Amino acid sequence: MTYLLYIVVGLAIVVFQTTLPMHFRLFESLYDLFLLSVVYLGFYRPIREGFAFVLLFGFVMDGMSGGPFGLYMSCYFWLYVGMLLLTQFMRVSNNLILPLVVVGCVLIQNIVFLGTMAVFVPEVRVPSLSYQRVIIQLVWAVVTGPIVILVFRDWHRNLEKWLKTFEPEYR
Repeated sequence: MTYLLYIVVGLAIVVFQTTLPMHFRLFESLYDLFLLSVVYLGFYRPIREGFAFVLLFGFVMDGMSGGPFGLYMSCYFWLYVGMLLLTQFMRVSNNLILPLVVVGCVLIQNIVFLGTMAVFVPEVRVPSLSYQRVIIQLVWAVVTGPIVILVFRDWHRNLEKWLKTFEPEYR
């Protein structure tokens, strides 16, 4: 059931990211919401649950983006590995680090994407509007990122509690 939840959330993110930014100017500079899934899976779920979905999310985004294939997948993979390493020496239960982690992920992803653009198309300079867009994405990440991760964590906990009510009792 957990895997079904990840699939439903992933499809909802795909629908949200492909429809709303085109129709509402407010969401035009929204960051990549799959980063929140990567942070959640890296911080709160075991590797056997998170690893496959991180790669699946990357594959889906690579197919939809039109950029170099493997860019999203490798970015998500390394951010996921980074989240796993952070859990080695940081207290994940401290919710105050979530804004910093989400902002760091958004910043790293933007650096990777702008760096890839600079490598593949060296004659094109990075537009000055990119910096403004990155700053707007960082503000979005600070405001919405921790809230979305904590809500998803609570949904997942409630789902697990509800599913435990269906387990048979052994005597």
